[in-house]
Amino acid sequence: MKIDWEKDCKDAMWSMFWVSHERGDTTADEESLKENVARLIRMATQKTAGQRKPKADIDWNAITPTLMNIALSATAMCLNGRFGEMPKYIEEP
Repeated sequence: MKIDWEKDCKDAMWSMFWVSHERGDTTADEESLKENVARLIRMATQKTAGQRKPKADIDWNAITPTLMNIALSATAMCLNGRFGEMPKYIEEP
């Protein structure tokens, strides 16, 4: 079954993304995405996995906000048309 995702999406997150979509500027989203991906890579490759606190290590408690920032930036860029037109319908899983 195909789902009209725009029609069914009525929560506060959609409102936030729509403002970004209407603005049409993805520069901030691109910079945020790159910065957070770099942070995620650093977190995943540090030898202590954030358990000990050398100055250069990033605390693993930052993983959830980092992943959410990546998801939010990627979503805003998709809605702004950075990767082409969004599909009208999606398939139900």
